[in-house]
Amino acid sequence: MQTYRPPSTPAQLSLTYITIGCLMLVWTSVWYCYLVNHPPAAVAVYYWIAGLALTGLALVAIGLTVGHIGRSARKAESSNEVVTTPSSSNDQAAAVAAPVQPVQTVPAQPNGRPLVNTPPAQPVPVNSAPRQ
Repeated sequence: MQTYRPPSTPAQLSLTYITIGCLMLVWTSVWYCYLVNHPPAAVAVYYWIAGLALTGLALVAIGLTVGHIGRSARKAESSNEVVTTPSSSNDQAAAVAAPVQPVQTVPAQPNGRPLVNTPPAQPVPVNSAPRQ
């Protein structure tokens, strides 16, 4: 019996993105606090801080999204079903793809006409007036 199952690739990727994003946010916040207490000569540094903070938020969002997708795909990873594909022709593939519905047959009279309670067809009147 297997007691330890290694995490799937989406779970590892999710943890990596979330960890890197959170560390970026923490160190960007520390840098911002330092610059508030020691104002720089140039204002361009605050653009770098904003860019790094937004990048950290984007990485956290990507990590959460990849984690959600990985949880959704877990059913497919742990499926015990065996999937087989037909090996010869496309006719077999079509037969496997679409289930066959039973055909309902109508019993026939001895003369070959079906036993259906439908009124007989009305004769179409022919216009016998001469054309002018």
